[in-house]
Amino acid sequence: MIIKRLTMHNFGVYASTNTFEFSGKKPIALIGGLNGRGKTTFLEAVLLSLYGANSFAYKESSFNTYGQYLRSFVNVSDGTKETYVELEFVLNNADRDHYIIRRDWSAVNKVRTIEEIRVQKNGSYNSFLTENWLMFIENILPSALSNFFFFDGEKIAELAVDNTNSQLKESIRAMLGVSVLDKLNSDMHRNIRKLQKAASASAETKEIDRLRTLKENAEQNLSQVEAEITSKNEQLASLKEQCEQKKSDYSARGGYIVDKKDTLLAQRAEVQAQRQQSRENLSQLAAGELPLILVRDLLNNITEQAMKEKEAAEKKQAVSYVNSVFAKYMKENKDADRVSSFINYLDADSANNSVEPVYNLLDHSLLQARQLKDGGLSKTVENAAQELERQSKLSKKSDEIENYLSIDINEEELKKIYTDIRLIEHKIRDTEADLAILEQKRSNANGELMKATSEFNKKVSVLLGNLEADDDKKRDIKYSEMAVRVLNEFSVRLQRKKTGILGETITSCYKKLANKKNLIDQITMDPVTLDLTYLNKDGVEVEKTALSAGEKQLMVISILWALAICSKKKLPVIIDTPLSRLDSNHRKSLTQTYFPQASEQTIILSTDSEIDQNYYQLMKENVGDEFTLSYDDESKSTTILKGYFVGDEK
Repeated sequence: MIIKRLTMHNFGVYASTNTFEFSGKKPIALIGGLNGRGKTTFLEAVLLSLYGANSFAYKESSFNTYGQYLRSFVNVSDGTKETYVELEFVLNNADRDHYIIRRDWSAVNKVRTIEEIRVQKNGSYNSFLTENWLMFIENILPSALSNFFFFDGEKIAELAVDNTNSQLKESIRAMLGVSVLDKLNSDMHRNIRKLQKAASASAETKEIDRLRTLKENAEQNLSQVEAEITSKNEQLASLKEQCEQKKSDYSARGGYIVDKKDTLLAQRAEVQAQRQQSRENLSQLAAGELPLILVRDLLNNITEQAMKEKEAAEKKQAVSYVNSVFAKYMKENKDADRVSSFINYLDADSANNSVEPVYNLLDHSLLQARQLKDGGLSKTVENAAQELERQSKLSKKSDEIENYLSIDINEEELKKIYTDIRLIEHKIRDTEADLAILEQKRSNANGELMKATSEFNKKVSVLLGNLEADDDKKRDIKYSEMAVRVLNEFSVRLQRKKTGILGETITSCYKKLANKKNLIDQITMDPVTLDLTYLNKDGVEVEKTALSAGEKQLMVISILWALAICSKKKLPVIIDTPLSRLDSNHRKSLTQTYFPQASEQTIILSTDSEIDQNYYQLMKENVGDEFTLSYDDESKSTTILKGYFVGDEK
């Protein structure tokens, strides 16, 4: 099925006539709008067009009657109180049949709302489809499966952690084909009871009737316990959400600072001590060599001059020593002319290279000057720079601590919030304890049901052996009981066979989307209860509560994706607010992997904070149609613009 057009006239926030035309050749249609602009209304319009009173949106609403539900959508701005929705779609069959379903109603009569349906096939009015539309659409897409394809992203996250969600399980059973068997089973039991009333009441049939009553009571008891667990899970989720909100409020009002006040005071004292130590280190550096950095060039000149002076003095001393030795040599030797010439040369060279003493540094002083010149002073400067940087960091840290300590905090208000948090946490513990008790009750109730079923089946087996073949009514009962047993066994085998494939498909879909690929390695489905179990790579169960809100939503999208795949139905997917609880990595995975592959046509209803320009660019190559829901504050109505977040809604 491919949706080609949706027209809404005076429907909800859409005043007058508004039409969505889907003509793009790419799989994704993107409808952008801020909250309250009509995204959810679009989804409800599609469901209402297809299913009418069978729409799950109506069944989940708070309206007592279908007429009230229809009147709630009537936009009276033009004064006519006349409303209609019209959906045009094409089936992916060999003939590419073209259908238009239109529903009209009015709010003129406040007592009774009458809906008129009109169906066209391939451009012509079709009376048969008009009269039997429900049967026709249930054959194409059963209403029990519709929430696999049309869903609200904000409402599905808890399905991943709720083992007792009856809506999801009923949808899965419908997809597996088991719900049909359940209906047949129910009809068979009703037929058996009818036959037993007409047949002679033997002791055996009375006993079977008694055991059947016990079995049905056990089923009712188990169903009641599961309903209580569902309610408790919803209550627990609400309490946890309240607790998180209170903790956030507590932190926002300075609760963290109050809790950490002693720690902050200790940190302030430590920082002040470190700043004082740093100042003393700087003072020691300033009292030592550091000031010489101001006359570094002069210090270099002094060092070079002193070294020259020392070299000249050493040379002069050497020449003097040579002269004294030569004088002694002259007394003892007469052929000393050449040596005398060399000595004269040394005297001349010493005289030419003599340096006028300026500083007359001692060797110790010269050594100190050279050490300062060769790096000692640079090291001192480096130490000073490090201490100054340390001073800056400590100053910033001190200011930060002072800012925290100077915040004006209403401690009385914080005490009240803290008390509320403790109270909610106490309620959470009580609710969790109640859940543990209910889980035990469910286990006991399930055990009682299994026992009652076993006794019932045994008695039926005895009856089957004792009934006379020539008694028509008893024979009918016999074969009906046999049929029930076959149905029960077939249902279990069918579920076991298909749930294995379904679990593998869910695992495959989840691994395509999940960011934490090592957290969950396999997803299995119990063939009897249809409960999901998440296993890590070691085969150890991963608690469902360990999933974040975004991971829960991703898990349910994987489940819905897998169910849609296993249903083998080529139908459009409509997702309202798909990314509300997901982080950036999961959003990227969904936009690049799920949206383009979910269906041949995927209609996404999003706010600008979900699919922003970044995610829009990631998926743009797969987007065929784009719309913006533009809201007029004066008329309190929405109109449709071409393009994604264009005009005033940009």
